[in-house]
Amino acid sequence: MSFLQPILLIGLPLALLPVFIHLINQHRHRTLRWAAMMFLLDAKKMTKGLARLRQILILAMRVLAIATLVFAASRPLAGGWGGFAGGKADTLVILLDRSASMEQQNLETGESKRSTALARLTDLIEKTASGSEIILIDSATLDPVRITDADALRDLPATAPTATSADIPAMLQKAVDFLVTNASGRTDIWVASDLHQNDWKPGSGQWQALRSDLAARESVRLFLLTFPSIESNNLSVTVSGVKRRRTPEGLRLVMDLAIRRQGPAAEAGDQTVPVEITLNGTRTVEEMTISGPELVHLGHTIELGSGNELGWGRIDLPADDNPADNHAFFVFDEPATRQTVIVSDDPLTAEAIRAAASASIDPGVTHEATVIATTDIARISWEDTALLFWQAPLPAPDSSTATLLQQHIAAGRSLVLLPPADDGGAEVFGVKWGDWIGDSGSPLKVNWWRTESGLLANTRNGAPLPVAELSFFKTRLFSGETQSLLKLESGESVFSRVIPDAPSGNEDSAAATSAGDLYAWGTLPRTDHSSLATEGVVFFVMTHRALEEGANAVSRAQAREAGLAALSGFPKAESLSLGQETDSLLAPGLAAGAYASRTGEDDRRLIALNRPASEDDNRVLNPEALENLLAGVDYRQINDEVGSGASLASEVWRAFLIAMALALIAEAALCLPPKPEEESTPVTRAFSP
Repeated sequence: MSFLQPILLIGLPLALLPVFIHLINQHRHRTLRWAAMMFLLDAKKMTKGLARLRQILILAMRVLAIATLVFAASRPLAGGWGGFAGGKADTLVILLDRSASMEQQNLETGESKRSTALARLTDLIEKTASGSEIILIDSATLDPVRITDADALRDLPATAPTATSADIPAMLQKAVDFLVTNASGRTDIWVASDLHQNDWKPGSGQWQALRSDLAARESVRLFLLTFPSIESNNLSVTVSGVKRRRTPEGLRLVMDLAIRRQGPAAEAGDQTVPVEITLNGTRTVEEMTISGPELVHLGHTIELGSGNELGWGRIDLPADDNPADNHAFFVFDEPATRQTVIVSDDPLTAEAIRAAASASIDPGVTHEATVIATTDIARISWEDTALLFWQAPLPAPDSSTATLLQQHIAAGRSLVLLPPADDGGAEVFGVKWGDWIGDSGSPLKVNWWRTESGLLANTRNGAPLPVAELSFFKTRLFSGETQSLLKLESGESVFSRVIPDAPSGNEDSAAATSAGDLYAWGTLPRTDHSSLATEGVVFFVMTHRALEEGANAVSRAQAREAGLAALSGFPKAESLSLGQETDSLLAPGLAAGAYASRTGEDDRRLIALNRPASEDDNRVLNPEALENLLAGVDYRQINDEVGSGASLASEVWRAFLIAMALALIAEAALCLPPKPEEESTPVTRAFSP
């Protein structure tokens, strides 16, 4: 229990005064034995036990009354809406979720989940953490920052709103690492979050180690300040696939525009929304009608007109519960060449990939594919390569080739690992080639493939790819942390998206959010391995989807997710979007907006930063899932709501005063003399003569 005036607790021994007075009072007079009194004492022995119990209860009530008065004067604090805070900690670590979803507001007060969490924690620090070391770790930077002034907590750049997502396991790991490095004593860890599944990452492999670390630290207490409520009336907008096309009528932009709505309105009737479109500073308004929970405009067109060959744009929705998802930015410029490089010594495989990658699907975009032998890797133009097929032994992790591959992925480009015929090489990106299975005589049976996302996802109109028509004869096993895209009946993956080993360091971890896509394909487009080349639809779609993912990194106009490393590699990036969304206190890359970077006369880049698409996923971690993630960890969860006015550490001295009053009432009742017995009326019996 914590107290605002703990010095007054030295008065607790005063609660024993009634006992001392009672003992002194018993020895005030000398005892004399005389016959009449001895007779009365013997007669009273029948009620001696009850009298002694009554005296003990009277003394207990008097002691309790004084003790509760001392506690009330010390101004005790209760934390967690009735659960006591458990005493003062040497170190208080605050893990603050600054993701876009934390900007859900109470429209009446203007408070958001993030600002409410900061207000609660500031109040907690002022009341209970005086003299404790305060450490702040925010989700956007993961940098531990020492706080010296709790009043300024809400005004720090590290607590400002961002357009990023959060990684709760990474934040907890940073907290544990800090405690180990600094040998902190008794520590309270407070996690302020809205419990969104995409932030808590229940499938992450970090949770097992975190549970062990937290459960083993008896001096660490974990508190969860959560805001699980979902927006009641919220619209969000996203823009993707922005392309500039030249038509006989002039230049135009083609994009995929999606507007989603949450809350009761999502199941109601049609809703007409005025959508404001800003193009190079010029605003127009277009009304769009939403039926159901989502409106998707595939290939939405905006005429550019003259003088708009390049630039930026912004789409805005009317104000609602969450202002962070009411806008989306885009940039456009001359389309870059889609360059594919195939590193292979296998002519059949290389030619099949070259034919698919060089085929243009957009008349306004040039596609090129180059085949390079494994001995000529130095010829690769890494800066211009959007997609790299690597059919060669995997290089050693500490080799220069492995470094080039890692830089290729870190720059946002795509990489597909294909199995070499013989030696699989070393292990890189956590991937290592295993044995070949199958033969060219009988096909391997397909059990499942991913249709909602990835290279084998359904088409835009919902039609599935003809994956079931493919035949696989030989595939090479691979190990590593992957997300399967297609599995055989035997359980082995043929196509997978690789999740690279997380690098160390805050900046590198942030860079992972803008890294390119890495895939492992266990089979080859050869007739003795599969029917990918002969049944070319699926192979063509997979190749061009991987190429499109990497093309953004080589384009003059790039779309990226907001993050600490989102603008890395773009020196002197300047805001183009009028500064409406930019906070000068924020680190570059944390705010959504349109930016321009120029390193030379001919080297110009336009960058559009938006919140991650996962921030629009409002699924919340349920209590059972949370218990599984923190199984074995002693934690306390406090559910809060914006505008509730509750406090993490409220004064409860009134409860002690009430207890004192009840104790005095009980003492007075016990001191009342017993009710005298009524004298019986003698019965007179009359006798007749």
